[in-house]
Amino acid sequence: MGRAIKQTFGSLEEELNFVEQVLTKEREEERNLFLEKDSESQTIKVATFVDLRFVVGNTWRAEFQVNLSNKAKLWIKPGVPVLLQNQTESIYGNIYQWNETKLIIQVRGDYEWDGEEYKISKWFPESTYDLYNEIIQKVKQTKESDSYQKLKWMLGYSLGDKPTPPKKTMELSPIERIFSLLDYGLIFGPPGTGKTTLLMQAVIEIQKRMESVLTLCPTNFACDYIVELAIQKGIRVIRMGNSTKIKENVLPYHLDHLIQTHPDQKQIQNWQTELRVLQKKINSWKRNFGKEEREERYQQRKEAKFLLKTIRDAETNIRTKLLDTSELIVSTFAGFGNEFKKGRNFDYVFVDEATQSVDPGCYMAIFSGKKTFFFGDPKQLGVNYSHKEHESIPSFLEKVIENDTGERTIFLEKQFRMKKEILGFPNQTYYENKVFTEPDLNHQTIKAISEIFGSDVSLLWIDTAGSDSQEETDGEELSFYNDTEISLVETFVEKGLPKEFTTVISPYRGQVEKLSQKAAGRFYTQTIDSFQGRESEIVIISLVRSNPDGEIGFLMNPKRLNVALTRAKSHLILIGDSATLCQHKEFQDLYNYIETYGEIRSIYEFME
Repeated sequence: MGRAIKQTFGSLEEELNFVEQVLTKEREEERNLFLEKDSESQTIKVATFVDLRFVVGNTWRAEFQVNLSNKAKLWIKPGVPVLLQNQTESIYGNIYQWNETKLIIQVRGDYEWDGEEYKISKWFPESTYDLYNEIIQKVKQTKESDSYQKLKWMLGYSLGDKPTPPKKTMELSPIERIFSLLDYGLIFGPPGTGKTTLLMQAVIEIQKRMESVLTLCPTNFACDYIVELAIQKGIRVIRMGNSTKIKENVLPYHLDHLIQTHPDQKQIQNWQTELRVLQKKINSWKRNFGKEEREERYQQRKEAKFLLKTIRDAETNIRTKLLDTSELIVSTFAGFGNEFKKGRNFDYVFVDEATQSVDPGCYMAIFSGKKTFFFGDPKQLGVNYSHKEHESIPSFLEKVIENDTGERTIFLEKQFRMKKEILGFPNQTYYENKVFTEPDLNHQTIKAISEIFGSDVSLLWIDTAGSDSQEETDGEELSFYNDTEISLVETFVEKGLPKEFTTVISPYRGQVEKLSQKAAGRFYTQTIDSFQGRESEIVIISLVRSNPDGEIGFLMNPKRLNVALTRAKSHLILIGDSATLCQHKEFQDLYNYIETYGEIRSIYEFME
């Protein structure tokens, strides 16, 4: 863990330039991927502008009248990024609500909304790339700051200029070690070792010390989970970020909602009513009008801008009060962008799921706090890049742990999730057998397992070798699927596999989409990548690949296999073709391990 690695770059400036280039390529790749897809199926050609409603801050909701095709209904979901275009404007937003004839888009920023008809296309979060670029520029412009010097040390560019050494750490618990570090720390937590639980323990201690803390996450799921834990602990928490992408039970803790329900909102609501009346008048104007009408419309817009400024000034005061008095702020990197630009600073900044965090997000954390702590597992999947040549780029957490001498890396060695048989292979393969299982761990007893499989074994590989199992590719997405494995999952579900305890995961989106169509609410299914950070009592892994050449694509990534094998708590069931998969050493080793500590069964035992 403390082994120094050879630096790829001669200076931090060179590394920042490289990160900037990577993000530029990623932006171009994402844009090209969207443009290459069937634009007809991902575009609403005619959306008639109906109404505009001010929400809070610089957030608006625009209502459109639409006639949705069946293809459009496949991608239209709350939170999906979209691009609105007419002859004069291009506006980025996210879907807020929809039905057969109405679509409400949430946007940030002030626009003219001159057109009556817009084209609405599914898009990618382009504004996030703008933020990442701004963060990199800020880092480059603050070379004399303490944060810049800290970043240099963390990445190995100031080897002779150490920050304050940590106190002696012998016999200290993980929580004690966190508070013994005076500048930054790295929490290396293998699956099930309670990284987020430790983070919450630290938040509670910071609360007692009357200090401020911000937690940043790369995903909305991770943010919402932390907010839910904070609510359970009675912590006064504020959730920031795009409100179209967060869970319903977390919405009451979102900053926008707290502003809207604040006691000082009464007068603001009166101003909003006036603004809404004005907006309706402005939107009712047609394109062809004379000089007098043009002057009247100009005056209405001028009055609306004044009202809007009055509302925003009042809301800014409420916003500041709320943020200043909160005990914990939780946000995605993009959601915290505006506050970062304003220079808001904290005593502590935590980054959860740090392995999946892009480098600029990690810079944001370092430049936003006196003390910064990164929670993650460098042995699991990192940033999900679109460009294939970027897949081998190490995460920020990997680089920093490799450059650490061990003084600031806290390795969590006790896991509380899975049975020891399930842990065994990942432990010996990825963690040097350093992880041990909590001895008093209790798991659900699931009767259906022995009834369906004839055994209550924790580890099972159902081998499809020699059967009709065959991988196929989806024509549009070029993603693999395997109908034989899908049918087998259906068989298990029909025989009584309990929905509340079961998750089916697969490396391929094509397989997950077909499983979802078959599921009809009877089981939960996700890609392996999307299920990182989550757990389930029973996990079925549909491995999909089945071909004579032993080609397994990105299943060769050991981090993806590690994530897949460490999601189950009680029962892990793999469905796969050993003849294809075991042409690769890691899968042959896994097969041998399951043969010793679990069971290998043929698909023919389950075919009727």
